Amino acid sequence: MTDLEALATHHLREGERRFSRWDGALFESVVVGPGKRLAAALDGSESSLRVFEAWLGLVVEAIGLGYIRPGVVGEGDTPRARRPENLVELLFVDWLPSILAGLPVDARMGLVAKAWNLGEGLFGEPPWLNLCVASAMAAPSASSNPGALLDLEGRLLRILDAALAPRARSTWKGPFAVRTIDLREVESAFLPGRVHFGAPTLVCVHDRKRPDLSAGVLLGARGAPNLAFRSPCLADKIEPDPSLPTVTLGPGVVYVNDAKVPLPHWKRGHSVAASRAGLVVATALDSQRLWLVESP
Repeated sequence: MTDLEALATHHLREGERRFSRWDGALFESVVVGPGKRLAAALDGSESSLRVFEAWLGLVVEAIGLGYIRPGVVGEGDTPRARRPENLVELLFVDWLPSILAGLPVDARMGLVAKAWNLGEGLFGEPPWLNLCVASAMAAPSASSNPGALLDLEGRLLRILDAALAPRARSTWKGPFAVRTIDLREVESAFLPGRVHFGAPTLVCVHDRKRPDLSAGVLLGARGAPNLAFRSPCLADKIEPDPSLPTVTLGPGVVYVNDAKVPLPHWKRGHSVAASRAGLVVATALDSQRLWLVESP
């Protein structure tokens, strides 16, 4: 038995000892998949062994606490059933096994510790926020950028700022500003359909023809960038807000209460939703755009 195999066996037993709802099969799938990938990339030195043990020990903790759940790791030729739905799953199943071996030796342990602290901290926030962060950080533009892989804290803070920055409740009296968002960056064939808000600045857009495909869009303040990413449905069960305006779609326009707001390139409307932050989003039957109307 190699040192790495001995570590895996030891931690499997530790998980069984410490956690009443321990999932041994999930642990073994993480070890055989991401763990094997990490072990193969490390050089077998004592420092590499310590890094592997640190990662593995936190995987035990994550499975025992329910942070890493079944379905996020494939088995054999069977692909995984779902994408990571929280930051701990994303970092410990996808990111760390892929990048740790390529980092300077003195940076590895610090990154493992930071990944755990940032990921665990999000479990004190609303579930939609953890899902939103994991989905946004898994977007190709983020995961393919070496700087983003290392600057976990900076990347997380930028996403949280977009999601949680205070936005005053709108009076809906205008003036109205209109811009469009191209959702092809989520997927080239994405067809925006039903829309709803999961939070005042977070909109969920369902694909019109594929019920299992949806996107999240964090809407930046006027003039600020937006962040679009593939994601499971984000908090569809929103309590009705009687303070929201009546919004309806017409030929070339959206009506916000009695205000008529022209929409560029607009023909046949499909779905529309509003949030208390003064945001109206709309989709059309013949476009991959998402229209965004803003009012102070």
